[in-house]
Amino acid sequence: MPSPSDYRKELLDVEVGYGLMSLTWRKDPLPAEKVFPTMKKVVEKAGNKKALFNVGEFYGPHLANYKLLQSFFDKYPEDRKKVIISAKGGVNVETLQPTGDADSISASIENALKVFGGYLDIYEPARIDLALAEKNGEKLFPRETFDTIVKYIKDGKVGGFSLSEVTNEQIRAIYKEYGEYLACVEVELSIASPEIISNGILDTCNEFGIPVVAYAPLGRGLLTGSLKSTADIPEGDFRGQLKRFQDDAIAHNLTLVKFLQDEIAAKRSDNPSLPQVAIGWVRGLRREYPKTNIIPIPSGSSVEKVSVNFDHIDLSDDEMSKIKDFLKSFKIAGDRYEFAQAH
Repeated sequence: MPSPSDYRKELLDVEVGYGLMSLTWRKDPLPAEKVFPTMKKVVEKAGNKKALFNVGEFYGPHLANYKLLQSFFDKYPEDRKKVIISAKGGVNVETLQPTGDADSISASIENALKVFGGYLDIYEPARIDLALAEKNGEKLFPRETFDTIVKYIKDGKVGGFSLSEVTNEQIRAIYKEYGEYLACVEVELSIASPEIISNGILDTCNEFGIPVVAYAPLGRGLLTGSLKSTADIPEGDFRGQLKRFQDDAIAHNLTLVKFLQDEIAAKRSDNPSLPQVAIGWVRGLRREYPKTNIIPIPSGSSVEKVSVNFDHIDLSDDEMSKIKDFLKSFKIAGDRYEFAQAH
C-alpha cells in the first residue's frame, strides 16, 4: 500500500480536485444516473494524473456520500486507480460536534473501510476535538485522535491522514508529532476568503511541503455571479443562514464580483467565466508558494459546470497583482461562518 509520503508526493502533482458534498448533503440527494457522468468528466479532466475526490461521512444520511462514490467505482472500476479518496469523519453525524476519542475515530474509520472495500487512501478528521484535548490536559490537539489514525495507517488499512479547518499553530504542532503520516491540509480558500494567506497557514504548508486542499474556491457560489440576492439561495440551503449571503451583504459583496468581471474577465481575449477566474486565482497562488500544491476542490452537479470549472485558465502576474491590490481596500461583509442571527 502507498505510504503517507507517497500520497503527499502524488498530491503535490495533482491538478484536479472535486468536492462531492453537495451531491448528497441536500434536501433531495441527486440520483446516481445524474451525477455519474459528472464524476466521470472530473476523472477525464485529470488526464494522466490522479484526481482528488473529497467525501464526507456526514454528507447525507446513512453514509450516502461514501456509497455514491463507491457505486461509481462499482460501475467504473477502472477509475478507482485514477482517484485519491480523502474521507472526512470524526464528528457526531447529528450534532456535527467533533468526536476525537479513540472509539469514535475507530468507528468512523471502520465506516469508511466497510464502504470502500477495506482500504482508504486518506482519512480526515473534520474538526479537532478541543474538548477532548482539554480533558486530556492538551492544548492544541488530542493525541488520542491521531494515535488511533496512525494505528490504522501502520496496519495498512489507511494510507495517510489530512487535517481540516485547523490553525497554523495546530498544523505545526501536529506535524512535529505526526508529520510522516500527514498527507495534506484542507482549508477554505477563495478570493472571498483569502485568510490562510495572512494567518500563516499557507506559509507553513509551503515550508513543510504539505499540499493544500482548497475547499469553497468559488466562495460558496458568491464568486460565480449567479447570486444577486438572498432569494437566489434555495430553501433550506445553509448559506441562507449566513450574514455573507443576506441581501445587504450581497449588495456590498457583489462589488468584488463586478471587479472580477470588469477588470479581469472582460479584459481577456479568451472570455473566461467568473468561476474560471476564481479558480484561476487559487491556482495562481502556486507560483508564490512553490513548495506546496494548492488544489481547488469545486463541486458541480452537472457535466456542464464541471467542464467549465476544470477548463483551467492561467492568470498573469499582472492579473494576480491587480486582484491583490483590490483586496487590500475591500473587506467582504460577513465572516466565513458568521450567522445572520444568533444561534
